[in-house]
Amino acid sequence: MMVLWFVTSLTSCGTPRIIVKETASPPTDQLPEPNLVFVITKKDPNLSDSLLIGTIATKHNGFNGDCNLRQVKRAAEKEAKEIGGNLIFITRHKLPNTLLNPCHRIRGNIYSVPNPEAFEKEIIWNTNRKLKVTDFKGSSKGKPFVAATNTYFGYTTSVKSEKNMVIVEVDTYFNCELSYFKDNKNQALVLNHEQLHFDITELYARKFIQRLHHEVKSFKDLVKKVELIGNEVNKELQLKQDTYDTAVYSDLSKQSYWDEWTETGLRELDMYKNKTISRPYKED
Repeated sequence: MMVLWFVTSLTSCGTPRIIVKETASPPTDQLPEPNLVFVITKKDPNLSDSLLIGTIATKHNGFNGDCNLRQVKRAAEKEAKEIGGNLIFITRHKLPNTLLNPCHRIRGNIYSVPNPEAFEKEIIWNTNRKLKVTDFKGSSKGKPFVAATNTYFGYTTSVKSEKNMVIVEVDTYFNCELSYFKDNKNQALVLNHEQLHFDITELYARKFIQRLHHEVKSFKDLVKKVELIGNEVNKELQLKQDTYDTAVYSDLSKQSYWDEWTETGLRELDMYKNKTISRPYKED
């Protein structure tokens, strides 16, 4: 079963400056094994078995543009990883203010936790990160299906005024708390089916950025067309997900066809896998 959303964010950004204060250098044997999981959360987690290794604060270099929250979080993640962290607990989040500071600003504590997956609320699609049953954190009580996957793609924009460019970045998400998984005898088969829903969403996120490449030539085009294109691609995605469920529910042997169809589609759109475009912000 598949549920999906399309999320947009039209903001602009500059370059955040990160201040990290290392409070403890964790012994090597206390650092988690390197993996793809990094969590940033505003909800106070139970970190009694974790090591506080530093604090972090983001600032903004000048007033040449806004810093969107996506960029700020990714910059903070990069710095936290360099001192061995895999979770940031945000203790303060200041929203942009046009007059005082046009940037999202966060402060928080950096932790090294043994199981960061336990704190994940969403997962960004990555070819090397496959879903696990424990990633499905929604309640299955009273739910009609063996499993349900909630995925969506969304975009953010950033303006680099010194280069006169607007950047559009697209990500594909799995919502852990709105996805559920019941105990069943065919756990591996069901998990593969749900993973493919996530992969199909990534495929259509690439179709979305492909259309932007072809149909958007300027910032004016972007403002006029991006939401329309996004809604059209999302409708196509919903129809494809429904078709996939209907086909496999009626004949489980068709799962292999859809596995191959999705793999082929992702491969054909490999040139769009970074899901980013840049266009002139102001016309000369």
